[in-house]
Amino acid sequence: MTSANAKQDATRVTLVGMWLDLLLGIGKIIGGLMTQSFALVTDGIHSLTDAITDIFALIVARISHTAADEEHPYGHGRFETLGTIAMGIVFFITAGILLYDSIQRLRDSQDLPVPAIWGIAIALFSIASKEWIYQYTMRVARRLNSNLLRANAWHSRSDAMSSVAVLVGLVAAQLGYIWMDTVAAIFVALMIAMIGWELCVDSLKELVDTAISPQRRRQLEACILETTGITGISSLRSRLSGGKILLEAQLAVNPRISVSEGHQLGEGVSRNLLARFSDVGDVVVHIDPQSSEEAAHSPNHKQQLPDRSEVISNIKRHWQNLLPEDNIERLDLHYLEQGIEIDLVVTLDEISNTLASQLEQAIQGVEHISKLRIYRKLSESKNAQQLS
Repeated sequence: MTSANAKQDATRVTLVGMWLDLLLGIGKIIGGLMTQSFALVTDGIHSLTDAITDIFALIVARISHTAADEEHPYGHGRFETLGTIAMGIVFFITAGILLYDSIQRLRDSQDLPVPAIWGIAIALFSIASKEWIYQYTMRVARRLNSNLLRANAWHSRSDAMSSVAVLVGLVAAQLGYIWMDTVAAIFVALMIAMIGWELCVDSLKELVDTAISPQRRRQLEACILETTGITGISSLRSRLSGGKILLEAQLAVNPRISVSEGHQLGEGVSRNLLARFSDVGDVVVHIDPQSSEEAAHSPNHKQQLPDRSEVISNIKRHWQNLLPEDNIERLDLHYLEQGIEIDLVVTLDEISNTLASQLEQAIQGVEHISKLRIYRKLSESKNAQQLS
């Protein structure tokens, strides 16, 4: 799914929820005043706060699903994370207001009037509509893997639970147990606070670049090792941004393959991960030469090897009386843990054993050189064609 489609879906579901919250909020406040149900009025105010958070979620969702740009190469997902934390804080504030109001009502429950019975119908309609918008929003949140939309869905569910408390209170009031709606309201407020806590904790983990779970990591590692040519995983680092996993993988390959083949293997791994896991947003692959137990015990292990220009200069200085530079077609260096191996390609018609032995002996004094292989360049047509 493209960023444009994701943004469109997130906007649509948030707009539907916003208009529903506005209508419910106004309807419950008017209905509460007409039925003398303070619980319905409070629940209506709760719905209006939902509409405010819907507007907030709409703004943040548009920003977070914007495609990556030069200033934000990893996208704008962290805006969604910040928005989720803000919504978690709203949950805490809402829970605090409900708890305070419930305690006050519990103290003054004897002075409260008995609400009109038709307020029950308003509460039932509120429960049904808020549960519907919860299910709708949660489906979109799962499809887009959006924590912000999940937070918004749970806010709708909290409003539905609030309406359940109102329903219990209205029914209990008709039976003479006015205090029951207050107890239910306290229970709902505690649940809202718990949801707010979970949202804030999950988002804070994302902000401090907490790694993915071990189970998810094993799934990604198994997918990586399915690529033929990848011999191991040296390192796999992960973090989250806007619900998407950002991966940095160091992968071991045969140390003698070409740079282009190593790049191709890395591209294959990246494509497989992005195609198989919808929550993987970006993969950065580093190709490492495969190490071995023998190399780990080599005296050159983890020593800093000289750069190419220094090695080439030393080699040519030792060969200057044996091999003219014009006869050197190419010098390929393989930086391995046991030292530097040299592939020498010459333009000579024949390579005698004597010359090969002399070249090898001449560079034995060059530090860090572990092996020399000599090849004769084959003739190449000027109009060489690529193999089809």
